[in-house]
Amino acid sequence: RPRVQGSLQSREYKEGSLIKTGQPMFTIDPSEYQAALNQALGDFGRAEANLGKTQLDVARYTPLAKEGAISQQELDNAIQSHQANKASVEAARAAVERAKLNLSWTKVTAPITGIAGISVAQIGDLVTPSSLLTTISQVDPIKVYYPISEQEYLHFGRAIREIEAGRGGQRPPLELTLADGSVYPEPGTFSLADRQVDLRTGTITVQGLFANPENILRPGQYAKIRVAAETRKGAMLVPQQAVQQLQGSNQVAVVGD
Repeated sequence: RPRVQGSLQSREYKEGSLIKTGQPMFTIDPSEYQAALNQALGDFGRAEANLGKTQLDVARYTPLAKEGAISQQELDNAIQSHQANKASVEAARAAVERAKLNLSWTKVTAPITGIAGISVAQIGDLVTPSSLLTTISQVDPIKVYYPISEQEYLHFGRAIREIEAGRGGQRPPLELTLADGSVYPEPGTFSLADRQVDLRTGTITVQGLFANPENILRPGQYAKIRVAAETRKGAMLVPQQAVQQLQGSNQVAVVGD
């Protein structure tokens, strides 16, 4: 979004391309803000001139007041005018800085590195600080969100806290299966668990990070996460289709020899 209002003069980036932090993206017509800066500089110069005059007055009146050539009231008035002009110079200096900021904000630059979307604003549009120009998504690394049940979170909660606290906990690699069934070649890592359990689903959202050097993964994609969360030695494996759920319990029918 722009920081100032004005007519959109040009677009400096290619839609859908990778944008670097600080790269110019849009230009807003700067003529109004250049004029405001010129006026602020003129006011600043006038304020400095007035300050110089009152400074000379104070320097000239001080010995005259000691000799009784002028009244103390005249000296006091000169001193107060000098102090007021000091404040005027500071106010004028602040106005110049503000005008410079407004002028610099007519060049809209990328706040982050990422993929720039299709431009919402078009050349010639009157844009304001509430206008959306475009959207940039950071995609390398890209965040992947997936839910786990409250029971799973309680089971792995201690390990999750160890990893989040950076106390040397192992981070099992995450495997990402995309919507077409292919497995993403880059392994991911666990990042953090959300602050609360979703009351509607009884799950907690977990965030993983995946390197995305070729920008294949994009925001909004659907995928499946697979992770070897723990190893159970000597466990018996049965086909998932053989497990039956009845009133919240899992059952497996066993046949004899």
